[in-house]
Amino acid sequence: MFQNTFNKIKEKPFKFSNGFFRFLVLCLIVIAAGVRIWLYGDPNLSIAGNDTISYVESSHVPLFSSEMMTGRRLLSTNLIYKVLEPKDGYQILVNGSLETTRRVFQPGFNRIVILQLILSIMGWGFLAFTVSENLKAPSMKVLSTATILLFAFTPQMADWDSILMSESLTFSLFALLFALLVKIVFTSYKDPNARVYPYLVLWAATFFLWTFLRDTNLFASLVTIGMVAILLFSAAYRKSRYLYGILTFVTVVFIIGLFTSGNSTRSLVQIINIYHDDLLPSPARVATLTELGMPDPASAEYPAWFQENATKTFVKFILIHPGYAVTKIMRDFPGAFTEIKQTYFNAREHTQVRNFLMNIGDALHPENTTPFLLDIVLLLGLILSAVKNANGVSRPWAWLGAWLFLTASLTFIPTILGDTWALNRHALFSTMIYRLFMWLFVIIIMDVTLEKPPQPQII
Repeated sequence: MFQNTFNKIKEKPFKFSNGFFRFLVLCLIVIAAGVRIWLYGDPNLSIAGNDTISYVESSHVPLFSSEMMTGRRLLSTNLIYKVLEPKDGYQILVNGSLETTRRVFQPGFNRIVILQLILSIMGWGFLAFTVSENLKAPSMKVLSTATILLFAFTPQMADWDSILMSESLTFSLFALLFALLVKIVFTSYKDPNARVYPYLVLWAATFFLWTFLRDTNLFASLVTIGMVAILLFSAAYRKSRYLYGILTFVTVVFIIGLFTSGNSTRSLVQIINIYHDDLLPSPARVATLTELGMPDPASAEYPAWFQENATKTFVKFILIHPGYAVTKIMRDFPGAFTEIKQTYFNAREHTQVRNFLMNIGDALHPENTTPFLLDIVLLLGLILSAVKNANGVSRPWAWLGAWLFLTASLTFIPTILGDTWALNRHALFSTMIYRLFMWLFVIIIMDVTLEKPPQPQII
């Protein structure tokens, strides 16, 4: 009897169910969220930057006005700061961008940083859960969850939740956006006729809010339009009304964003910096700009010309001299990956544990271009796997990987071309994606490799 029981166990070894690993992943997310809140001190504490006052002032315009879209700051931060402003208004008590100091309680702003904390935990937690749900190997489910949570909750990322600017919202809303996209893509891949409408509504709302956090986020619309259009070449998706709905929605968002950005005061500030720091110091570039109609910068006609024609002339200049754009990208590209840690405040809470987390973060967030180069290799490997194995999960992962990499790249290029100062902070979104891609898709490729091909049935 004992021998028969042993043989049965040997033939059918015990395996944990998917429900067990789903529960384990949820436990890891809850524990990580609790540790994240505990280790970073009072969540009500915040610190302002030089730009914080512009977020407050920009949110004071009437809700239904053109200034909400074309002012110094974009729609999403304007809405958040307007809705959360207390009756007594915001009070900036400490500015950390001039001199690193400690966070303090700033009346009104505690609502902002608590919202940033909640969105960060929700966005990254949901991304960890969604990715694990679509991996096959149990070990990869746990490893991906732990990696994403460590990536997001180490100081290199988590510290931005206490800073009153747009970085935290950009990171967390994108994590939520990408998580919803993973859910939609895999659901549609398994069944092209599956009902994904609720997820699409959430994705569209998140995409809209995220797009109008930073001007360069708008270029993700071009990537999305292109990647969705590729799917229409497949007979399985050609008749999907969801894809046509996405194309229409994203195209409208892009047109609105392009119009409002071009007519905004923030774009004028940016173009002033480009002319002042990059173009006017060079006699050769000034000569080209003069041929394009620019008056003498010292003349009385220059301010009026600049207001009306500076952006159009800059675009023409790049088209005439593409070498300028190539040289600037190559020159500034490595520097954009450096100095990713925030320099706005000191945190003395749990010093030893914080130093340990900082060391983990240094490993997960290398300050060099290695993630970009490795991402190219990983993406090519995944695409080749998708071409070779048409029935495996490598195809949806390859599509998602291409969307992610192109989104980082197409937002990175205009950031470099349009930035003459604080490039590493302004490029944080793109470099963050490159780093996340490096760790996440190593795990995904390992999971694809471990996937067993379907065995032919013997009749």
